[in-house]
Amino acid sequence: MKILPLVAVLIVSASGARAAIPLVNATCGKGVEVHADQGGPVYINGKQAVLKRFNDNYYEAKSQDVTISLAINPDGTPNLSATWRGGKNGICTVVDDTKSPKPGGCPVDVSQADRYKYPACN
Repeated sequence: MKILPLVAVLIVSASGARAAIPLVNATCGKGVEVHADQGGPVYINGKQAVLKRFNDNYYEAKSQDVTISLAINPDGTPNLSATWRGGKNGICTVVDDTKSPKPGGCPVDVSQADRYKYPACN
């Protein structure tokens, strides 16, 4: 019966080793804004994207017109790129989240679900 507690510990340990999607805001090309909450979900132009996990460090978020590739570097920083319908692609620019919003403004890290709490976001 000593094996059962060991298996439980291994399962808990393995699940804790996963990397999560970091909080990130980025601009991709002209007119594509990406926001990811810590741990997900990912929004493209304010609409929740379909998220696919390939491994602990690579995800793809799809909307109707664009696929955002999110790679998480070993130091935890995000790397984003975009591929549009038709094959056009480009690198996304991560927005500095340390900048505080203007007084009464919309915080850069507010999730779509919490926007109602900030009148300036609507």
